[in-house]
Amino acid sequence: LHGAMPPHSSVLVANSTLRATVGGSQYVPTTAGHAGIRYGPALVLDGVRLLSTRFVMTRSSLACGGGSCAAMLVEHGLGVYLSSVFYMDNCVVISRTHVMYALASDLRVGGGSVFSIQNSSCIAPSVNIYEGACAFKDVAVDGGSVLQIVSSTFRLGFAMLTADTLTVTGGSWLVHRNNEFRAAYVVYVVKGNGVAFRDQSVWSIIDNKLTYGSYSSYDAYMTSNWSPPSDSSPIIYGMCNEARGSPVTNYQEE
Repeated sequence: LHGAMPPHSSVLVANSTLRATVGGSQYVPTTAGHAGIRYGPALVLDGVRLLSTRFVMTRSSLACGGGSCAAMLVEHGLGVYLSSVFYMDNCVVISRTHVMYALASDLRVGGGSVFSIQNSSCIAPSVNIYEGACAFKDVAVDGGSVLQIVSSTFRLGFAMLTADTLTVTGGSWLVHRNNEFRAAYVVYVVKGNGVAFRDQSVWSIIDNKLTYGSYSSYDAYMTSNWSPPSDSSPIIYGMCNEARGSPVTNYQEE
């Protein structure tokens, strides 16, 4: 997919199987600094903008193999705006390194939109740092929008979500509910002061199970260590979560 989708349109991928290998798929990205690298994605989202648009992938499987493998490759940013929805529902994704990998690109969800991975199974058992499910440059959720991971299973290496910065503003929600994560981190933010929750925005963490992934046999945390900016006050709702076989009681530590 390329560029902005027509307003009020729908994109449906259903009952489909998408497969690719590095040897068989010779996609050459156009992002500066990456043009000489050949990737083997099953699906490419190139500068995709959803504007009052529904993108739904359901009852489908994506698979790729090889060292530069991302089942979904994002270039030139992924934007979900104006009450749009991006749903990956009841899908299976198998990849060697990433489920969704963005080349120097941001994920932005705004204007009352929803980005959701739900009822799905994602496997990306890399042992390398920063590799796992979804990797973006910056992640921003604003304007009463929702970024949610619900009722899914992740068997990963390093992290479920990796980003340089994570900003949730305008009464928006980051939701992790009823998932099983096998990873060193669920959310890993590279910059130590790169997390900001503002304007009564919420991180909801309910009924998740977290244990070790393939990257580490002793690290299994909801997030990396970070210090919120002075004007940012995170609201965290945490309940019925388990980490490394024990109930989570201290959300500052976990």
